[in-house]
Amino acid sequence: MFLKRVPVKRKGVSCFYYKIVESYRDEHGKPKHRLVSNLGILTEAEAAEMKRKLQLGKDAGAALRRTEAREAAVSDPEPKRNRPRRLSNKAETKIEQNKLHGQEKQAVAQPWLVSALEYIRENYRNPITRKQLAQSSGVSLEHFSREFRRHTGKTFKAYLTELRIRAAQEQLLSSRSGLVDVALNVGYKDGFYLSRKFKQVVGTAPLFYIKRPKKIASLTYNYSASLLALGVTPSVAVVSGWVSGYFRDVVKEQPRQWYGNVPIRISDAIGPFKPDLIFDYQISEELALELRAIAPLISLPFEQMDWDEQFRFIAEVVGKSGEANDYLNRLESLMVKANRRLDQKLGTRGTAVVVELGMDKCYVFGEKWGRGTHVLYDQLQFAPPQSLLQDGSCKIGYVQTSIENIHAYAADHLFFALPTCAVERANVLTFMNTESWNQLDAAKNKQIYSIDGGCFYGFDPASTKRQLLDIVSLLTKHEK
Repeated sequence: MFLKRVPVKRKGVSCFYYKIVESYRDEHGKPKHRLVSNLGILTEAEAAEMKRKLQLGKDAGAALRRTEAREAAVSDPEPKRNRPRRLSNKAETKIEQNKLHGQEKQAVAQPWLVSALEYIRENYRNPITRKQLAQSSGVSLEHFSREFRRHTGKTFKAYLTELRIRAAQEQLLSSRSGLVDVALNVGYKDGFYLSRKFKQVVGTAPLFYIKRPKKIASLTYNYSASLLALGVTPSVAVVSGWVSGYFRDVVKEQPRQWYGNVPIRISDAIGPFKPDLIFDYQISEELALELRAIAPLISLPFEQMDWDEQFRFIAEVVGKSGEANDYLNRLESLMVKANRRLDQKLGTRGTAVVVELGMDKCYVFGEKWGRGTHVLYDQLQFAPPQSLLQDGSCKIGYVQTSIENIHAYAADHLFFALPTCAVERANVLTFMNTESWNQLDAAKNKQIYSIDGGCFYGFDPASTKRQLLDIVSLLTKHEK
């Protein structure tokens, strides 16, 4: 759980409204937020104190889970017939060689060692010594070294070096900073020393590493589609059915593995393919640690970047900035033509809303959650319904409501996606024939439009292009 703030105005004064939310992934692997509690308007001091309490709760929960796991392992050992076959010494040695920082050899560590590892991961940019950590842990230097290696499979020095080099890889790819700046950012005094250590760990000098072709793993629909739009085929990827079909004829190389949804055990699913680079949303520290044990991880913040900013960022990482500019320029030309056409047919745009219908739950989408809202509100100049603007909901993703309460988010134009379940879809269509639904102004004016949920799911360049064309077609086709 974490604290989320939403900018609001009260009597003309700007302030922040705070909520406690928790993150989870839906059935398609897309990160979502679930409201836990509304806190209201807080001062900076009150917000800071609440963050501290949430972090303490998180740490306590993690400690409890570790204790429960340890007790379960002792009290309820796995039956012999279900245990994996014993690996040979040679195979075990190979696994140890393939492990990177964060991939721990043993499932359970002493509490002092857990704290030491957390301290290293949080402070690797600063000078850290074994002696310093042993003293703060309350153990001898020899015992610290022995337990550290027994638990991680590495010496303290190797662990710290790999942690710093992994961070250097990510910074070189995502920021294109100079070698000196990267060296200082990851805990080295100069670029020459970083270059030497980098070559020892990675096998090539930093400048050659940046230019070297890479096997990519993409763990989100949007980033996979963005890569494909750039002409880059990820070796391992989570790809939606719509995107897979859209790019079927233009994929340049045979992918190793594409998943329709995010695998439950992500690291186990992508690890065997040995990617050189992983793209994902910003994720939990625990999962990020798992993935960084496989390859450098590029994490982009969900909701905080516009779709075209994400596209340009990804293009910069994979060395395709020119291709991204060309794609966006072509898309901009389509936007200009679309607005001219709507100017002729509609004139003033009015309001529009996108909803995902269901009998139990409906979702009303803001401008940062795909579903074509970024096209409607940013490019085509429609306004969200006032109810989405009043409490800042338009900026935080989506609102969950009931199908009977859709009228609270009424707009001049209503775009809807139907459920995938055939039974629920039939029930929704039945409800749409009731008097309650037909009282909506959009229904009375025949300005309700069915959209393809698969196509409208993403906010990558390919999905955005298709959404633009579909929206304009629907609006002009239904215009009286």
